[in-house]
Amino acid sequence: MENSSVFNHNQVVIKINQFFKGYLEGRFDSYSWPEILKLKDWPPSNLFEESLPRHGVEFIRCLPFKEYTHPHDGYLNLATKLPKISLKPDMGPKTYIAYGVAQELGRGDSVTKLHCDMSDAVNVLTHEHGVTLRPKLLRTIKILQMKHAEQDETEMRGSKQILNIMDENSEKTGNLGESVGKSSVKTSMSKKKGGNSSGKNKADTSDEAASVRDPEGGALWDIFRRQDVPKLEEYVRKHLKEFRHIYCNQLSQVVHPIHDQTVYLSMEHKRKLKEEYGIEPWTFVQKLGDAVFIPAGCPHQVRNLKPCIKVALDFVSPENVQECLRLTQEFRVLPQNHRAKEDKLE
Repeated sequence: MENSSVFNHNQVVIKINQFFKGYLEGRFDSYSWPEILKLKDWPPSNLFEESLPRHGVEFIRCLPFKEYTHPHDGYLNLATKLPKISLKPDMGPKTYIAYGVAQELGRGDSVTKLHCDMSDAVNVLTHEHGVTLRPKLLRTIKILQMKHAEQDETEMRGSKQILNIMDENSEKTGNLGESVGKSSVKTSMSKKKGGNSSGKNKADTSDEAASVRDPEGGALWDIFRRQDVPKLEEYVRKHLKEFRHIYCNQLSQVVHPIHDQTVYLSMEHKRKLKEEYGIEPWTFVQKLGDAVFIPAGCPHQVRNLKPCIKVALDFVSPENVQECLRLTQEFRVLPQNHRAKEDKLE
């Protein structure tokens, strides 16, 4: 059984019984840091109803607004109107099984990173399971978070030193140097104004833990409006070095700030986003049995507060078909091997 490790964002192989033992009891590395595993897009083909026929029937039966969401008979689901001879995309249902903890860890959180889908989607939380962390383990995690914060501060300080060197060198090159110098100073001042966001985010997580500690809550959602996308992209590019992805390394570049799916906005980043650009997402906790609708083209991210099982289904509503077509063209100009081009509407 192949899963993705959220901490390193890579694939790991694990036996099914070990995966679900970790789902029920929690799973930790040699440093007592939570190991967060995720099994997504299962089954890998469009055979959900064949692999799990009873579950498939029950899932479709519980769907709200079936005129939109029913994968076969939804008369407002334009995906059902495609000719039988056409190559149809896999619209689901798909299962997502992932670990999660209530605290915002800062590194290795059980998250679906910021992205947007080409079609509309409905996501139903079908199971959740609370894992209690012992006080001794919580103290260990807190210490590790402080060490992570120190590392982040050191790396950010190194980036600022590079900017200062560039600034000093640019002053010797006339007008061109003057413009580069102003840009460097502006970037440095912006980071000072926001404070050490990495340190605050990693080490001071008690406030958010208290705010989302709900025994009935399974996942924390953030959904942005379509009209906020330009400002959101600008924010990600501006604060690129503050995000981590594969093996928890700092991001060095992005092809597309949203479609790359390499960024998760922590509570501190959401605060800075509102302060600097005046935008914020709709933030809410998905509880057991809740169905979340995500309109096509709306950037969104999810963080599991508990180990959860979700089932998701894509559909195409008449209201958003133009947005689907627009996004189709946007995805087509991405590099050929870009992950966002996989399994999308043609």
